[in-house]
Amino acid sequence: MTADDAPPTLHDDCLSAEDLLASPRGRSLVFGLALNGRDDEFDEEGEPLTEGARALSEARHDVFIAGFLADKEQGAAVAMLLGEGDSEPQPGDVTVQDVAATLRRVTPLRPTQIDLENEMAEVISGAMYWQRPHGADQIAADPEVREALRPFAEMLISTGLLDVWTAPLHPGNQWALAWDDADHRSGLPAVFDRPLGPVDSTAAPAITLTDLYPPLEGDGAGLSWGLDEWLADVLTTETRYRHDFAKNPYMELSGEWWSTPPDGLWSSTGTWPDGTLIGVELVEDDFGLERARACRLRLRPDARIAEIRTPEDWADLCRRYPLDVTAQRRYVWSETAGRKGRWVIPDWSRVAEEFDGVHVGLAGYLRTAGAVIDVAEGRLGEESETIPTAGNTDDRTASLVAGWHPDTTYWLNNVIEAVTEVAEWHYDSDADRWVRD
Repeated sequence: MTADDAPPTLHDDCLSAEDLLASPRGRSLVFGLALNGRDDEFDEEGEPLTEGARALSEARHDVFIAGFLADKEQGAAVAMLLGEGDSEPQPGDVTVQDVAATLRRVTPLRPTQIDLENEMAEVISGAMYWQRPHGADQIAADPEVREALRPFAEMLISTGLLDVWTAPLHPGNQWALAWDDADHRSGLPAVFDRPLGPVDSTAAPAITLTDLYPPLEGDGAGLSWGLDEWLADVLTTETRYRHDFAKNPYMELSGEWWSTPPDGLWSSTGTWPDGTLIGVELVEDDFGLERARACRLRLRPDARIAEIRTPEDWADLCRRYPLDVTAQRRYVWSETAGRKGRWVIPDWSRVAEEFDGVHVGLAGYLRTAGAVIDVAEGRLGEESETIPTAGNTDDRTASLVAGWHPDTTYWLNNVIEAVTEVAEWHYDSDADRWVRD
C-alpha cells in the first residue's frame, strides 16, 4: 500500500445522536432505521409473531397514516388504496403524539452496514428541494417524535458505523462517474471508448484528461470547467428575477433549487468498506440510473480541499464568498425550508481562488443537506433596493445545501493529473445492489 492508497486519518468531530436528530436527512435516516425489523418476527403474510413485532407493526401503521394525512393537509396529490369496507383516514385519526407513543414501544435494533447503506439510499432518493417535505419528514421534525427517535439515534451511534463518516477526502480513492443510461449519458465524453481495468504505467501511460475529450479545431482539448460561464448565468438570472419581483412583489416564481458548482466541473466520490462506489448508490434525483463508468483519478499532491463537515463550514464559505440568489431561490426554497428571506450560496468562482476542491462528506451531508443554514445577521454582501423582501419571515441571511450527493467532491481547478483505472458498474435488480462488471 502506497502513501496515496492509505486511508486518511479520522477526524475527531464524530457524529452524535443530536447531530442526527437536528438535521432533516439525519432524522430521515434514523426514522427509516427505526421502522426496520427482523424478518423472522413476521410470518409469510407479514403478520407479527412476537410482541416486539406487533409494536413495530403498529408504529409502521401510525407513521403511514399520519404521513398520509400530513401530505393531504398540505395539498399533495396523494391517494390511498382502500379495501372493501375501508374508509379513508380523516384528520385527527392518527396524530404525531400517537406516532411518538408507538415509537416508544419499539425496541431499537442494532443496524448493520448493509442496513445503513440501504436506508441511506432511501433517504437520498426522497431528498427534494423544490417542494414541501414529505409528510413523514414533517412528522419526524415534531419535537415529541424527535425525542421518541433518540434511542434509535443513540443505537446507531453506538455501532461505530458512522465513525469513519467524518474522515476527510481520501485522495488515493477518488472516482469520477459517467452515467451510461440511454436517456442520461453524461460526464466524461470519451470514457466509454476506453478499455476496462487499471492503466499499467510501465506498459502504457496513464489516461490524461485531454485523452477523454474530443479535440477542438487545431491543437488542444475542450476542458469544460465553466466557472466563469456559471457566474455570468447566475448573475443574469438574478437580475431577471428581480425585475419580475419589482412588478409583483408577491409572485410565486420557481427557479433553480441546487447550490452545487456547475455540472461542467469534474466531481468524484469514494467507496464503502466493501469497495462499492458511494456515488452510484447515493444519488439525489437519479432518474433510475442503472449503468455507470467510473474513472479512478490521480490528484496533484498539493490539491487544496475545503471540507464541509458542519453547517458552520458551509456558512463560512458563504460569508467569505457570498453570492446573492434571493430572487431566483426565494419561492422554491421557501417551499422546502418554510422560510422567506435573504439567500446566498458560495460564489464558486471565488472559492476557486483559495481551494481546488470542495468535499461534502457523509457526515457533512447528514448535518447540512436540506437544513436552513444561518449565515449572518441582516444583509450580507451587496446593498440593493431590488432584492425582494415582501413577505419575509426574518431579516437574516441564510443558505441551503441542495443537490449535493453525499461524499462528493467538486474540483474547481485543474488538479487531476490522470485517470489510472476505468471500471464499469451496473445495478443488479435481482440482488438489489450495484455490482462491478
